[in-house]
Amino acid sequence: MRYLKSLALILIFVISMLFFVQNNEPFSTAVVLEFNVVFAHLYSLPLPVYILVLGAFLIGALLTLSFLLVDRVRLGFELKTLRTRYAALEDEVLSLRTLPLNQPQNQPAAPIVAPVSDSSTPASAAATPSEPSADSGSSGLSL
Repeated sequence: MRYLKSLALILIFVISMLFFVQNNEPFSTAVVLEFNVVFAHLYSLPLPVYILVLGAFLIGALLTLSFLLVDRVRLGFELKTLRTRYAALEDEVLSLRTLPLNQPQNQPAAPIVAPVSDSSTPASAAATPSEPSADSGSSGLSL
């Protein structure tokens, strides 16, 4: 993939150079830039068009490079903090793996069992084993 990108850039460079060489006369004409503000009228020196095109290209390349550089620095700082956090979490996992299981803080808590009150039991469950309930469907035989 890297070779394809390099080949594409070389191809674009060659095509643009051919374009500039074949159109030398129109790009060599001098242009005077004018900037009129209410209190000032500014004029540039006569500059060939190719200088203006080259300058615009260089300014765009420098702006793009600065934006990419800022983003790369920001991502570098983020990567550093994430690596630090990863190392801390890895140390914590390692310490938990080597922790013995027979320590009291590592034992599971005893389950809490709520006492059963007599008022909360239904009438059919309150029947004694010798007395079968009517809704149980048994034939009255007890074992």
